[in-house]
Amino acid sequence: MATLTFIQSLIFVLFVGFVWYRYGVLPSISESWYRLPGHWKDLFTFFCWGIGGTMLFQTDGTTPLFFISGSGFGFVGVATMFRSGDKVTKWVHFTGAVAGILFALIGIWVERTDPYPFFIWISSIPIILIFRIKNYLWWNELVAFFAVIFGFLLS
Repeated sequence: MATLTFIQSLIFVLFVGFVWYRYGVLPSISESWYRLPGHWKDLFTFFCWGIGGTMLFQTDGTTPLFFISGSGFGFVGVATMFRSGDKVTKWVHFTGAVAGILFALIGIWVERTDPYPFFIWISSIPIILIFRIKNYLWWNELVAFFAVIFGFLLS
């Protein structure tokens, strides 16, 4: 499982690092789909599928939590045009993102008996909002990712 965590980390750091370097901090990681030029937009989909696909195998098989998480990220990669005006696409995108994050953290709590990553992520939300940090979704997604990765590495 450490190899999967390394692969997930590599995918995340390379993609988000590239986006951050090229465009700066965006309103969310998903916003990168709109910023990337036409032939590069697929990178966002491959990013989501890479994170989601590896998430499918983080489980010990006792619950479907990591499967739901990985599927959520997969749906984000399919429903990329969340600002298109289509309500179904927007719903699929945001539901997939929330499921991807939430079920990964709950999976770490349930399967690996480590609640700390979940509480680190949850406690970061009011801090980000109280200090009115610009592009709060971007920072919330980064905290969530690092909480998941540390949860995998420490449990």
